[in-house]
Amino acid sequence: MMCVLIINVLLSLLISVSSEETCGSNEVLENCSRNCSYDNCPKDRFSDEAPCDKSGDCPPPACKCSFNYRRASNGTCIPTTDCPPFECPENEIYNPCPPSCPTDDCSNALLDVTCPILFVLSCTPSCRCIEGFYRNDGICVPYEECPQFKGQR
Repeated sequence: MMCVLIINVLLSLLISVSSEETCGSNEVLENCSRNCSYDNCPKDRFSDEAPCDKSGDCPPPACKCSFNYRRASNGTCIPTTDCPPFECPENEIYNPCPPSCPTDDCSNALLDVTCPILFVLSCTPSCRCIEGFYRNDGICVPYEECPQFKGQR
């Protein structure tokens, strides 16, 4: 009886170890793995906005890219910062890992803003306003054109 128990434990360990070994470099085995747009390198500035597919039952475990890695077009997991850049509108520039704060919104248009967040967040490649410009209704405008500063000077 004890021998059967030991064999079952060893067999389950072997199965779990062998399934983890099927993942490639910079990948982790994830239970209930869903397909999410942010698993892959973004092709444009809207790629990460699509929601994850949460329909149906929990899918079987699958290999996903590690934290702050994305799947490249060749199927390998690369650092998010190495994803190819995409086109950005006028007065914006591609940033593979922009800070979460301060945002580039006009409401944060201050000359000496510091960010109180001290922990590492997930990199989300995006277009950010170029220096001296801030986002107003989705468009990057000069600092002076932010609503709270119009007419001043």
